[in-house]
Amino acid sequence: MKETPAKVEQDAQASPSPAMPPTEYPNGMRVADRVLTAFNHACAVTDLEAAEELLAVLEKIAERRIRRFGGDRRRETFTVSHAREHLEWQKARRAG
Repeated sequence: MKETPAKVEQDAQASPSPAMPPTEYPNGMRVADRVLTAFNHACAVTDLEAAEELLAVLEKIAERRIRRFGGDRRRETFTVSHAREHLEWQKARRAG
């Protein structure tokens, strides 16, 4: 059975969730995932200034998601916490 474009459009409008499914993200990545990738790259090449700025962006994204969706957002909190610890480790390693 072949679905008509009108049927597909109705199904999309009837979605109970305003969130976009992961398959519809460009290249399958969320913005937070792209920022985290850039953060990891900055740490890998020891560009700690850029890593600090990207960490601030990650924190803002996590705060916004917690405010928007509420509840316990352990994954975002863990990711930001882990990134912060990794940056501190990089700074300590570089200092001494």
